[in-house]
Amino acid sequence: MAVSAAAVWFLSRDRYEDGYRVGSALDGDIQAGLEVTSPHLKVGNEYWVPLPTADNVSDQPLALLRGEITQVPKGLEIIGYKAISHEDTDGHPLSASPIEGSPGLPNLTKLPDHSSRPSRVPAHEPGDIFWAARVRVTGKITGDLTGCRYYYRQGSTQFLQELSCVSKLRLGPASD
Repeated sequence: MAVSAAAVWFLSRDRYEDGYRVGSALDGDIQAGLEVTSPHLKVGNEYWVPLPTADNVSDQPLALLRGEITQVPKGLEIIGYKAISHEDTDGHPLSASPIEGSPGLPNLTKLPDHSSRPSRVPAHEPGDIFWAARVRVTGKITGDLTGCRYYYRQGSTQFLQELSCVSKLRLGPASD
């Protein structure tokens, strides 16, 4: 009886949320915990806000399924998400960009969307795909976009994992 009780305790220590096992295979690398500030937004305009990179720090490959921002303050509205290849952007954008692009920033709206199928991330490798949220400014922004969540699969198990992220989006004069 003691063996079965110990087995139940060991198996029950796995955490689940919304039917997904809470994972730890991802490392947000350079953007995890980084505060991204964009002080020149305008009410009514839309912007792309990148989520952190999804680098696999585990010993097994994974399939990245989707990403999302979990905390959206008053004044901002998430319109949708898009999965974008780093190869199409010459790297990972670190700030919000207008949906039509701007000098020095790619036009993410025109790039291929890879969200219709999982993206494979080999063990101990960076992911090629990153997710970006299309955000509309609806009024005075009362806080920050925080909490980035990725969903992925390793083997037959589906996971979700929170990565630290903060995007400080603020209204302000147009940037040059």
